[in-house]
Amino acid sequence: MKRQIAVLTAAAAMLCQTLPVRAAEHYDVYSYDRFDEAVPSQAGYTAERAVSGKMLGTADFKEPSDLFLDAQEQLYIADSGNDRIVVTDTALTTCLHVADTFTMPDGTQTTLSLPTGIYISPETGLWYIADHDNSRVLVTDADGNVQLEITKPDSELFDASMTFLPQRVLADKAGNVYIVLGNITTGAAMFSPEGDFLGYYGANTVEETSQVIADYLRKRFSTQEMRSRQARTVPTGITSFDLDEYGFIYTCTQSVSQRKDMVKKLNPAGENLFASLPADWGDLHPVYDSATNLSYHSMLCDIDIGADGNINCLDLTAGHIFQYDKEGNLLFVLGTKADQLGGFAAPSALESCGDSLLVLDQQKGTVTVFRESDFGAAVHRAAVLCNEGCYAEAIAPWQEVLRYDGSYRQAFLGLSAGYFVTGDYKASMEYAKLADSSYRYDRAFACYRQQWLHEHGGQLLFGIVLIFAGGILLRILHRRQPPGRRERT
Repeated sequence: MKRQIAVLTAAAAMLCQTLPVRAAEHYDVYSYDRFDEAVPSQAGYTAERAVSGKMLGTADFKEPSDLFLDAQEQLYIADSGNDRIVVTDTALTTCLHVADTFTMPDGTQTTLSLPTGIYISPETGLWYIADHDNSRVLVTDADGNVQLEITKPDSELFDASMTFLPQRVLADKAGNVYIVLGNITTGAAMFSPEGDFLGYYGANTVEETSQVIADYLRKRFSTQEMRSRQARTVPTGITSFDLDEYGFIYTCTQSVSQRKDMVKKLNPAGENLFASLPADWGDLHPVYDSATNLSYHSMLCDIDIGADGNINCLDLTAGHIFQYDKEGNLLFVLGTKADQLGGFAAPSALESCGDSLLVLDQQKGTVTVFRESDFGAAVHRAAVLCNEGCYAEAIAPWQEVLRYDGSYRQAFLGLSAGYFVTGDYKASMEYAKLADSSYRYDRAFACYRQQWLHEHGGQLLFGIVLIFAGGILLRILHRRQPPGRRERT
């Protein structure tokens, strides 16, 4: 009996080593199935630690607003409440530099007042700081020498009654500066490298709801006096943006009601390349808050484009991070609103760094480090292969993903595509059915039918000819029988 127990124990230990280990989190991890219902899933990233300013060897952060990772692998934190920019290493172990005083071109000193955005140009190394309460954007070198100060433009294109409140800033490869203004809904303000105002870029459009259409028809048949008393329908303003390696600008929108233009991919002409993309951003269903007895839609407060092209969106409402691939397919949902590790009180910014995601919490004053799990690594390997067009090579990684999560829809889609290119159309149909993808199923079925006809067409044709010939032979034999015998038969 002791020997049998020892054998069973050893076998159980070996079996446990072969099974995937579930990444444990302090909150419910979920994804969406083929019916767009939230289902339990594995964690693509796990919360590793939360870092405060004091842990870096400096003063605690106070209402920090933005994160940025530069080309030299240094992390910049816009510590808004302390009126400074904190530079640290990507491991978040020590503070490398604190920038709070800058030298103007005339030699005078200037300080920041509630900086809410930071961007470092990979081409020039210049710093772009959204100095919110000073109503300006500072362009400075790494030594703190101001090269350019962008303030409220004196232009017919800019409403003189509007204040200039920079919220986020970035610069493209040509040196053009884009500024998200907190009180402007007509897109990001665009400036030349010399600081000349060029207009607005990437404005959102109004979602065509029944209420908007009714208001439009009402205005068409109203007098001028009646129109002046009616509420204006305006688009939601851009909340934040990021730039990928190819120069495309991605924007996100923080709105409680409008889902249109939540995430956009803009080309240099300002056209949204995601306009026809069948993608859903954020939670597919409203999040219920038991404290207020209200339901809230996702409000995306920041967006980050990783080095692998994945799109990371930060949701202010529920504290979720949504990660999508280049085509807008959901990969993971992580994070929550909570006090424990992995939860946030008021998330304000996120940044990808290698195999980690860094999330800034404005209220807690911390940076939470999420590390890629084994499940996340398997999904990323498979997704990269699919994005490169190597669908057959992605079959094994997708099968590994299903060992972790047997209902992961992207794995079904990936396996359907992989088996399709290898010619196994029957298997492609099976996985397309599991993913509820009628397009992939119909395409695989058409090829499977053609393959079947090619393999069995000769036999089918021979059988048809044989049946046809047999019918003719029976008719001939029937005609050759004597009349009397024919009647008896």
